[in-house]
Amino acid sequence: MSVVPLTRQSRLRCRVIIRAGFRAVSYRYYVLLNSILLLCGFCAQAAAQENTPATVQGTVFNKVSGAPVNHAHVMYIKSAAGAHENPTPISTDTDSEGHFVIQVEPGTYRLWVERPGFARQPYGARTPEGAGAVLTLAPRQQVRDITIKLAPLGAISGRTLDNEGEPVQGVGIQVLRFSYANGKRRLMPVSGASSNDRGEYRVFGLPAGRYYLLATLHGAPMSHLPDTGGLVPEMLDPFAPLYYPGVLDPTAATMVPLPEGGEASDIDFNLQRIRAVTVRGRVYSSIPDFSSSHLQVVLAHNEGNTASGVGRLTATLDPATGRFEFRGVAPGEYLLLGAQQSNKLVLSGREAIEVTAAAIQDNFRLTLSPGYAISGRVEMEGGAAANLSHVMVQLVSTEDIVSGLDSFSRIGPDGSIHMPGVTAGIWMLFLDQLAENVWIKSASYGEQDLLLGDLNASTGPVGQIHIVLAGNGAQISGTVVDNDQPREAIVVLVPAADELRRSLGLYRVTSSENRGTFVFKGVRPGSYKLFAFEEVEPFAWFDPEFLKPVESLGESVTVGEGEKITKQLTPVPPESLLPQR
Repeated sequence: MSVVPLTRQSRLRCRVIIRAGFRAVSYRYYVLLNSILLLCGFCAQAAAQENTPATVQGTVFNKVSGAPVNHAHVMYIKSAAGAHENPTPISTDTDSEGHFVIQVEPGTYRLWVERPGFARQPYGARTPEGAGAVLTLAPRQQVRDITIKLAPLGAISGRTLDNEGEPVQGVGIQVLRFSYANGKRRLMPVSGASSNDRGEYRVFGLPAGRYYLLATLHGAPMSHLPDTGGLVPEMLDPFAPLYYPGVLDPTAATMVPLPEGGEASDIDFNLQRIRAVTVRGRVYSSIPDFSSSHLQVVLAHNEGNTASGVGRLTATLDPATGRFEFRGVAPGEYLLLGAQQSNKLVLSGREAIEVTAAAIQDNFRLTLSPGYAISGRVEMEGGAAANLSHVMVQLVSTEDIVSGLDSFSRIGPDGSIHMPGVTAGIWMLFLDQLAENVWIKSASYGEQDLLLGDLNASTGPVGQIHIVLAGNGAQISGTVVDNDQPREAIVVLVPAADELRRSLGLYRVTSSENRGTFVFKGVRPGSYKLFAFEEVEPFAWFDPEFLKPVESLGESVTVGEGEKITKQLTPVPPESLLPQR
């Protein structure tokens, strides 16, 4: 290959062409760079506008007096946090006029107000127990004139007197309120106080509600009781524990209504030295090296071999000997229940006993054992193939003696389940982590139909659990609307048939979102009632007495296998819920 030398004129032309090319390329890069810078500017401006804070202003008032509330804590937190986010509430305080101003980045928030002496109040809820509403804020949005009313707390006061009208000091007053657990309605302590040397007591800081009171004279620990040969001296014979207005039976107690910010005064107890029964006994174990530490023993009314949730007594225990004692027991039929959890081993026992009118009964025995092994099988209808290894089968105790009694099992590759430590008692069956379109077609334990009631293992194992699942469940979705506005609410799907309402596993519960939408998937074919509650005690819907006054307000719905139905619901008015005992 030969090289031809360029002439002077050719070299000049090349220089001109190269310079022109550089200029052309430089110009193109200049235009491109300017375009990029302009685009970045627009993006930055848009991002800045998107992050421009929104402003929320409002005033907090006393719900009873109407006066503004100063120094109230206005709390707000992001509602739509990601799965790995754990947002911290941010707060600001109201000024002397009860006014507040907050500036937050755009997003969806929950807001509530707190102040000592008042019940916590969520934004958008009618009462402190309400679910409240979310506040969705756009960039630079101005939300003004939010009004939040705080309900002041109340008090209950009175005196404790003996049968001669003399004050009794040191009487423990428990304020009780009904709540719901595992489908049962129980009186649970809320607060309490002790009477002073004048026999006066006052329990304060109580939200409005319906309460019951229990008066108990504090006794000496068992380790300090002298051995009197089975006889208790008169000076040690305590006043009988009494429910207001002076009854031994909690079902005969009188309810004390407490309005917002009110005081129920003159709630007096006339204590009587009733020679109530003292029940004593001892706890034994079926395993060696038994220790009575972490032991709990309770006495519950026997309602058809099921422990009542009302009026339970907790034993005084002597850890060294395992002896227990109950004082002030009314004659009747009871279940003696005990449980102990230590080193991952749960022991429990139950005995049906009769308490007579004799002053002292000290011959009761309660034996604790590790429980029984219950096995079973879970399968898809028609033998259809399915991976059920992620599904959890649970037995939940209805008697709430001590936490840790619940039994559970994963489903094996062959569909088998095995629960080695099921203690004697009554159990509810639940299946967790079912696929969204799968439903329980049948469930049995021996001859017991678990869709019509609880699993009864009070006398030991009587068979195996057999569960049949089906796919292609129904779907029920819809919206909750009040005055043409979407509402957040607790939406409950309740079996229509009374006999199916005893199976808590057939109930479905969800929350409507900020746009009022809800959905139930994998619904068992059948007939149901849909209820939307803005304010409801958790698990109250399991109580038939709770649903009676609002039964006609439920939306009836019937679904077939694989069917999809949409409904619009109106929240149940709180005033429609009758006062519950």
